[in-house]
Amino acid sequence: MGKRVFFYLLYAVFFIILIQLGITYSFELKSFTSKTYNPYPAWTFNIALSVLIGLLLGLPEFIRRYRKPGKWRIQWERLLIVGLPALFFTFSLFIFFSSLGKYLSLILRPWAFESYGVIICGILFGYTMIMSMDKKGESSASLKGSPNQEHEGDS
Repeated sequence: MGKRVFFYLLYAVFFIILIQLGITYSFELKSFTSKTYNPYPAWTFNIALSVLIGLLLGLPEFIRRYRKPGKWRIQWERLLIVGLPALFFTFSLFIFFSSLGKYLSLILRPWAFESYGVIICGILFGYTMIMSMDKKGESSASLKGSPNQEHEGDS
């Protein structure tokens, strides 16, 4: 029990430090953007940070799955239904200001002028990526009541 508490404490401290450093660097990038009129470094950093946070949110469950016996598999349904739209809206700023933007402006306009949705979708995409990896071949006793039980025979 003490080992688990230490892991979660370390995990929480790492998260707080990562977010603090991310916010600090984001402010520096906003200053850089106002001087150079080049928003791409700030956009890229915000996307990378939000996807990293999503990956880290799923890390404890991924470690739990890693330790279980079985063969790795990818839950394609989850990636396509949740991950692909999240990825699209994560990169909506880049898409909106590209040549594709004029065709998708009705959909992307709200996303282009407010970054909170982009950040949330980045977190969702990172979390979906890591949570879409699962192990097949686990004992049936460990799968009882699991939401992944119906996927056992899919792949």
